Order: sequence, then C-alpha cells, then structure tokens
Amino acid sequence: MYLTIRHYRVPPSKMAEVVRRVDDVWLDRLSKLEGFESYYVAQEDESHLTSVSAFIDEKSGRKAAEASAEWVGSNLADLDVELWSSWRCFRAPSWCTRASNSITRRTR
Repeated sequence: MYLTIRHYRVPPSKMAEVVRRVDDVWLDRLSKLEGFESYYVAQEDESHLTSVSAFIDEKSGRKAAEASAEWVGSNLADLDVELWSSWRCFRAPSWCTRASNSITRRTR
C-alpha cells in the first residue's frame, strides 16, 4: 500500500465549495485511476483540510499524487487553497489510520 497525505489551508469562507468540488469532481476521477484503494478528506478546523489517498503500489500512488497536484492547481486555485505539507508512505505501517471526522470517503 502507498499512502499520500496532504495538508491544505483553505479560507473558511470557501471551505464548503472546496469540499463540494472534491466530492463532485475529484473523487470520481481519482477512483478510476489504476491501483486506487481509498481516499479520505478530514476537516481539521475551520481553515485546514487533510487528504489521505491509498493506492496498491508506489507507481500508481505517485501517478495519482501528480494528478492530484495538477487537479488542485487547475480546479481550486481560484479558492486560494494552499498546500501546507505533504508526505508519502510506501507499505503503510499498521498505525496509519483515517481521521474520525471524515467528510468524504471513497473506497473501491
């Protein structure tokens, strides 16, 4: 399993629209990528989101990470979304878990 975890800053007034776009557009595209396993988005507070995507292997996970970066730049830039940090984990350890206040969840 290959995980990518990204932390974003989102203006509070634009949070609902960001989540709507992710749910309505990005999830369908992401879930069709080769190797897709699951995707979660958690709202940490009024201005921060964390996304976690899981793919079957490193190759498909890296391709998805590139597609994600491109999609955010093309579809969320007008909402002033900023990537704060990102990390990747190959062969995810058993202690990696999803956030309990998940807003959006899609699994294969």
